[in-house]
Amino acid sequence: MKDICVWFIIASATFFGARYIVKILTGKAVPTTSTWIIFVAGCGSSFLTYLMTENHDIKSGILNTMDAGYVILVLLAIIWRNKGKLELMPLEKKYLAGGAGIVVYGLATGDAWHSNLFAQVLLCLAYAPMYQKILAEKKKTDSYLAWVPATFNALIALYPAICRGNTLSVIYAARAFTLSLIMVLSMRHYELKARKTQAHG
Repeated sequence: MKDICVWFIIASATFFGARYIVKILTGKAVPTTSTWIIFVAGCGSSFLTYLMTENHDIKSGILNTMDAGYVILVLLAIIWRNKGKLELMPLEKKYLAGGAGIVVYGLATGDAWHSNLFAQVLLCLAYAPMYQKILAEKKKTDSYLAWVPATFNALIALYPAICRGNTLSVIYAARAFTLSLIMVLSMRHYELKARKTQAHG
């Protein structure tokens, strides 16, 4: 059952990730660039510090493994869509420096456990620009194609993580599930609200 969950996550992340990237390249999805820059910093530092831990296991941490590659490809698609332009804001530079700092801290101190937890905090902050954009524009600002699969993948990833007793993988999957679900529910809320407004208009 654990292996089935792992292969499901690999297949789902690959399939839906590819479709989401196509949407970005064709202009059908316009993700918040800041969010994906922070995701690269967070997922990258989370993945690297996870590999530093003594009991790291790729199967238990399959979600982090897939996410690390996924966010890099999405950011590259955004850069391509913007014709190679990527102007980093001061805050974004700080996030990238923070991600690098987390990895350096883990290497220097050997405290990969707490380094990984710091990376989870960084990943939590990555959702802030998306939530802010939705609240400001009061509409669905991204594609379900990115966030619905991400929500289900995170939920499924909890099973192998719990079965193998890998606490860091459980924390990663639980965080990803909670924040992705909030994103989906927020988009759905404003989508339904817009439909009601059009119906009464």
